[in-house]
This record gives sequence, structure tokens and C-alpha cells, in this order.
Amino acid sequence: MLQLCPCCSGKPFAQCCNLYLSGQAYPNTAEALMRSRFSAYVTGNLPYLRKSWHPDTCPELGADDLTTQWSRLEVIKSKQGLKKSIVEFKAWYRDGDGESALHEISLFKLYKKRWVYVGPLSDWP
Repeated sequence: MLQLCPCCSGKPFAQCCNLYLSGQAYPNTAEALMRSRFSAYVTGNLPYLRKSWHPDTCPELGADDLTTQWSRLEVIKSKQGLKKSIVEFKAWYRDGDGESALHEISLFKLYKKRWVYVGPLSDWP
């Protein structure tokens, strides 16, 4: 049985985000990084979340941060830049009332030649 990637790319997990989560490769765009971070939350990969977060903004992450039941990801739009990029998305999750979404416009920057998550923006710059 082929397992589809949690990031909703439609690709098999082994040929999509698992390449990044397993350390075989590193995302070369902010959108790919954002998708892989969603998959890391789904699969409980704390080391990857820490590695892909800018050190200046990364909180103390623990197992308690992985209790949400993420169900699907919808990328609304992304703007790839040379040193910073922006991705707007909705990350859907299940709770007692059914399904809800976290809607975020995220800032990503190049740090040591790798894309990292910086944090949410209030709106498109």
C-alpha cells in the first residue's frame, strides 16, 4: 500500500517529504520546507522541526507540541525570493468539533544557505 505524503502534494511520502525528514535531502524552496514541516508535525519529527526553524525564533519544543491531529494542508500562495520567501497556507486539524484550520502567512529566510521558518506575518508585505 502506497502511503501518500501528509503534505497533500499527491506524491508518495517516500518520494516527497520523507526525503527531507530522513535527512537524505533538504528543501530548496520555502514552500517545500513549509510542506515538510507540516509532515514533521504529522509524523512527530521534533528534531526536523527544530532544524528547520530559525534559531532566533525557535521556541522550546517538546512532545506536548505534537498532540494536534493535523489532517490536511492547503497552500494558498507562495512567493519565492532570493533571501526571503513567504508562504500562505491553511493547515487543517481535527478537534472535538470536527475540522478547523490554522491560517498563516509565514516568513522564511535563508540561513546558512538553507531555508528556515522564521514566523508568522500579520499580512502580505
